[in-house]
Amino acid sequence: MRSTSRFTKRLLAPTLALALLAMCFPGAAQTPPASPPQQRPRIGLALSGGGARGIAHVGVLKVLEELRVPIDCVTGTSMGAIVGGTFASGRTPEEMEKFVVGVDWDEVFRDKPPRNEIAVKRKIDDYKTLFAPEFGVKDGGLVLPKGVLAGVSIESFFRELSTPSFGISDFRKLPIPFVAVATDIETGQEVVLDRGSLSEAMRASMSVPGAMSPVEINGRLLVDGFIVNNLPIDQARKLCADVIIAVNIGTPPLKRSEITSVLSVVAQLSNFLGKDNVDKQLKSLTDKDVLITPDLGDISPGTFDRSADAIRIGEQATRALADKLKRYSLPPEQYAALRATQVSQAKALGAVDEIRVEGLQKTNPAVVRELIESKPGEPLTSETMSADLRRIYGTGDYESINTRIIGGDGSPRVAIIEPKEKSWGPDYLRFGLGLASDFQGDSQFNALVQYRKTWMNPLGGEWTTQLQIGQDSHIATEFRQPFTEDGRWFIAPNGVIGQQQRPVFVGSTKVAEYQISSGGAEVDFGRDFGTWGELRVGPVWSKVYARVETGSPLLPTVREPTAGLRATLFVDQTDRAWYPSAGYAITGTAYAAMTSLGSAHNYDRLEGRARGIWSWDSNTFNLAVSGGTALGTDMPAYDSFTLGGPLRLSGYRIDEFAGRDYAFGRLMYYRRIFPLPDILGSGAYLGGSAEVGRMSNRFINSSFSQGTLWSTSVFLGADTFLGPAYLGFGYAGSGNWSLYLLLGAP
Repeated sequence: MRSTSRFTKRLLAPTLALALLAMCFPGAAQTPPASPPQQRPRIGLALSGGGARGIAHVGVLKVLEELRVPIDCVTGTSMGAIVGGTFASGRTPEEMEKFVVGVDWDEVFRDKPPRNEIAVKRKIDDYKTLFAPEFGVKDGGLVLPKGVLAGVSIESFFRELSTPSFGISDFRKLPIPFVAVATDIETGQEVVLDRGSLSEAMRASMSVPGAMSPVEINGRLLVDGFIVNNLPIDQARKLCADVIIAVNIGTPPLKRSEITSVLSVVAQLSNFLGKDNVDKQLKSLTDKDVLITPDLGDISPGTFDRSADAIRIGEQATRALADKLKRYSLPPEQYAALRATQVSQAKALGAVDEIRVEGLQKTNPAVVRELIESKPGEPLTSETMSADLRRIYGTGDYESINTRIIGGDGSPRVAIIEPKEKSWGPDYLRFGLGLASDFQGDSQFNALVQYRKTWMNPLGGEWTTQLQIGQDSHIATEFRQPFTEDGRWFIAPNGVIGQQQRPVFVGSTKVAEYQISSGGAEVDFGRDFGTWGELRVGPVWSKVYARVETGSPLLPTVREPTAGLRATLFVDQTDRAWYPSAGYAITGTAYAAMTSLGSAHNYDRLEGRARGIWSWDSNTFNLAVSGGTALGTDMPAYDSFTLGGPLRLSGYRIDEFAGRDYAFGRLMYYRRIFPLPDILGSGAYLGGSAEVGRMSNRFINSSFSQGTLWSTSVFLGADTFLGPAYLGFGYAGSGNWSLYLLLGAP
């Protein structure tokens, strides 16, 4: 008992002392303050690249939102940078889903601007059926672009995605801090993009080498980041993260049976390269981190039409890990408060005090400014700015265009437009090919090469020379010199020397073939109507020598000069030169030969053509009408109009009918049976045509000159980077039929 008492005293002594102290000093013995609540871990989201497979990231974000898992920073590579940057800019997963599912991906990856925004002189080139590849001529050699696609339309789409970030140049100050990863193609080093233009950073991070042109940022030439870091977990840790949520959607290696071409071999090497750096990143994950790996099966990096499937699979993969993710969930009120600070609406661009063009070395900024319809002092919109950039790109002088706005908060706001001149310009070489055959002995074949020198002076003087060999052989040259910076008024002296073959028919029998040699010069004074069309008027002088190449020597030989005034109108608002789906086009020429200018005869020649196109879904009707007349004058045979051949009375021989007056109409129907990637063309088509024509004042077989001619055809065709192609059957009754092949515009 005594020992227990002593123990009790020892135990109570401190307590009594504290009580006595509290009585004397009331504040000294209060309960120590509670420790502050433990702060939640900061969560970083790392998103990998993988092309269309990366759209699964949107499904991941949707489920993270449902589970109320906070995201404090985002890093991404390639498609991961696109989705991550868009999310970080303030877009919600639901908004992002609407964008990627509703967008026309064919248009996003179509490198050309809408055709009605392309310069008229480039539209005229379309009808020469020049091949798509354009070679630069530098230092005595040929230079190709650094990528198949320049990516102008893609970057425009990225600007639309990231509009909530407008005005923020430091990506760490976005609603959610963000960095993207790219590769310096010169050194092979990883480049972390954390400031500048968000859309440009997205574009750089996904620039697949060879497929898309590199992006130059701060003097470095950048391509897709998958080469160095396809799953930037380490960058997420540096940016903010205590916990990582990593989403790996990389493309699995191809099987032996899938390696069937050089392209598949390159793809396989890329897969291995990306896998190696991803494996290194994955080794850094710990038990508190979460790895999401959607099983995307046969969705390839290029199947953007399966965006909805990719999103669904991303959702499924994330829900399967809900238990691991819920440990980081926030209470509803706390999560809602956080997201309120992270979601941002698209901002209006507002008005600017100045629009400035910078970065040009060869081309004239004043000429570029004339193409910009946005005005200082007026509210800018993303639509009008995008149209301005497309119009500049449509001149054919630039490989990319960037835009940004600086200033504000008391200083002048300036919109800066930075076109990047083609690194393989300003001199260009293109090739072309045209072929037509009715498999009855009549064929036309022409091979073409065009050399173009641009920006020979500050106003944009351009010299074009082309050589064509075949049925219509010639060498032609033209120097087009604008008078003013807007390029609206111009002078275009030009000359041509060449020869062509012209058949002579009696009925459906070819009895002779003329060879028509000519040479001459012309001085055109022109008015350019923006991207709508152009009008030219000017004097023409030429000499013609027409003689029989094969056939009766009794047919006349003609050697004489012709000279006069010619006017030419060209209007083209079709969406494609070949197999268009919408728009209209009008062309016309009027020539008055005058003895007062040195012509051997006075005569007139007037011709006009018009097309209108209407479509629904993949079905298109294309109505074309044309006509020509000599206005009752004695127009010589070498200047005659012709009809006959593929799609110009398809059941008859090529150029079977010739005369001084004609009328022609054609209604075509075609349906696209499958699309082609933009670099290859627009697609393959199945169609047919109904054609009617009338040739009057014919030079031979005039007893039938007043008859109306009918024909129909069916064809399988394609719009390709080599030009249009048709394989068809034409029928005109009375034993007239043809099997025809048409490639390009011979």
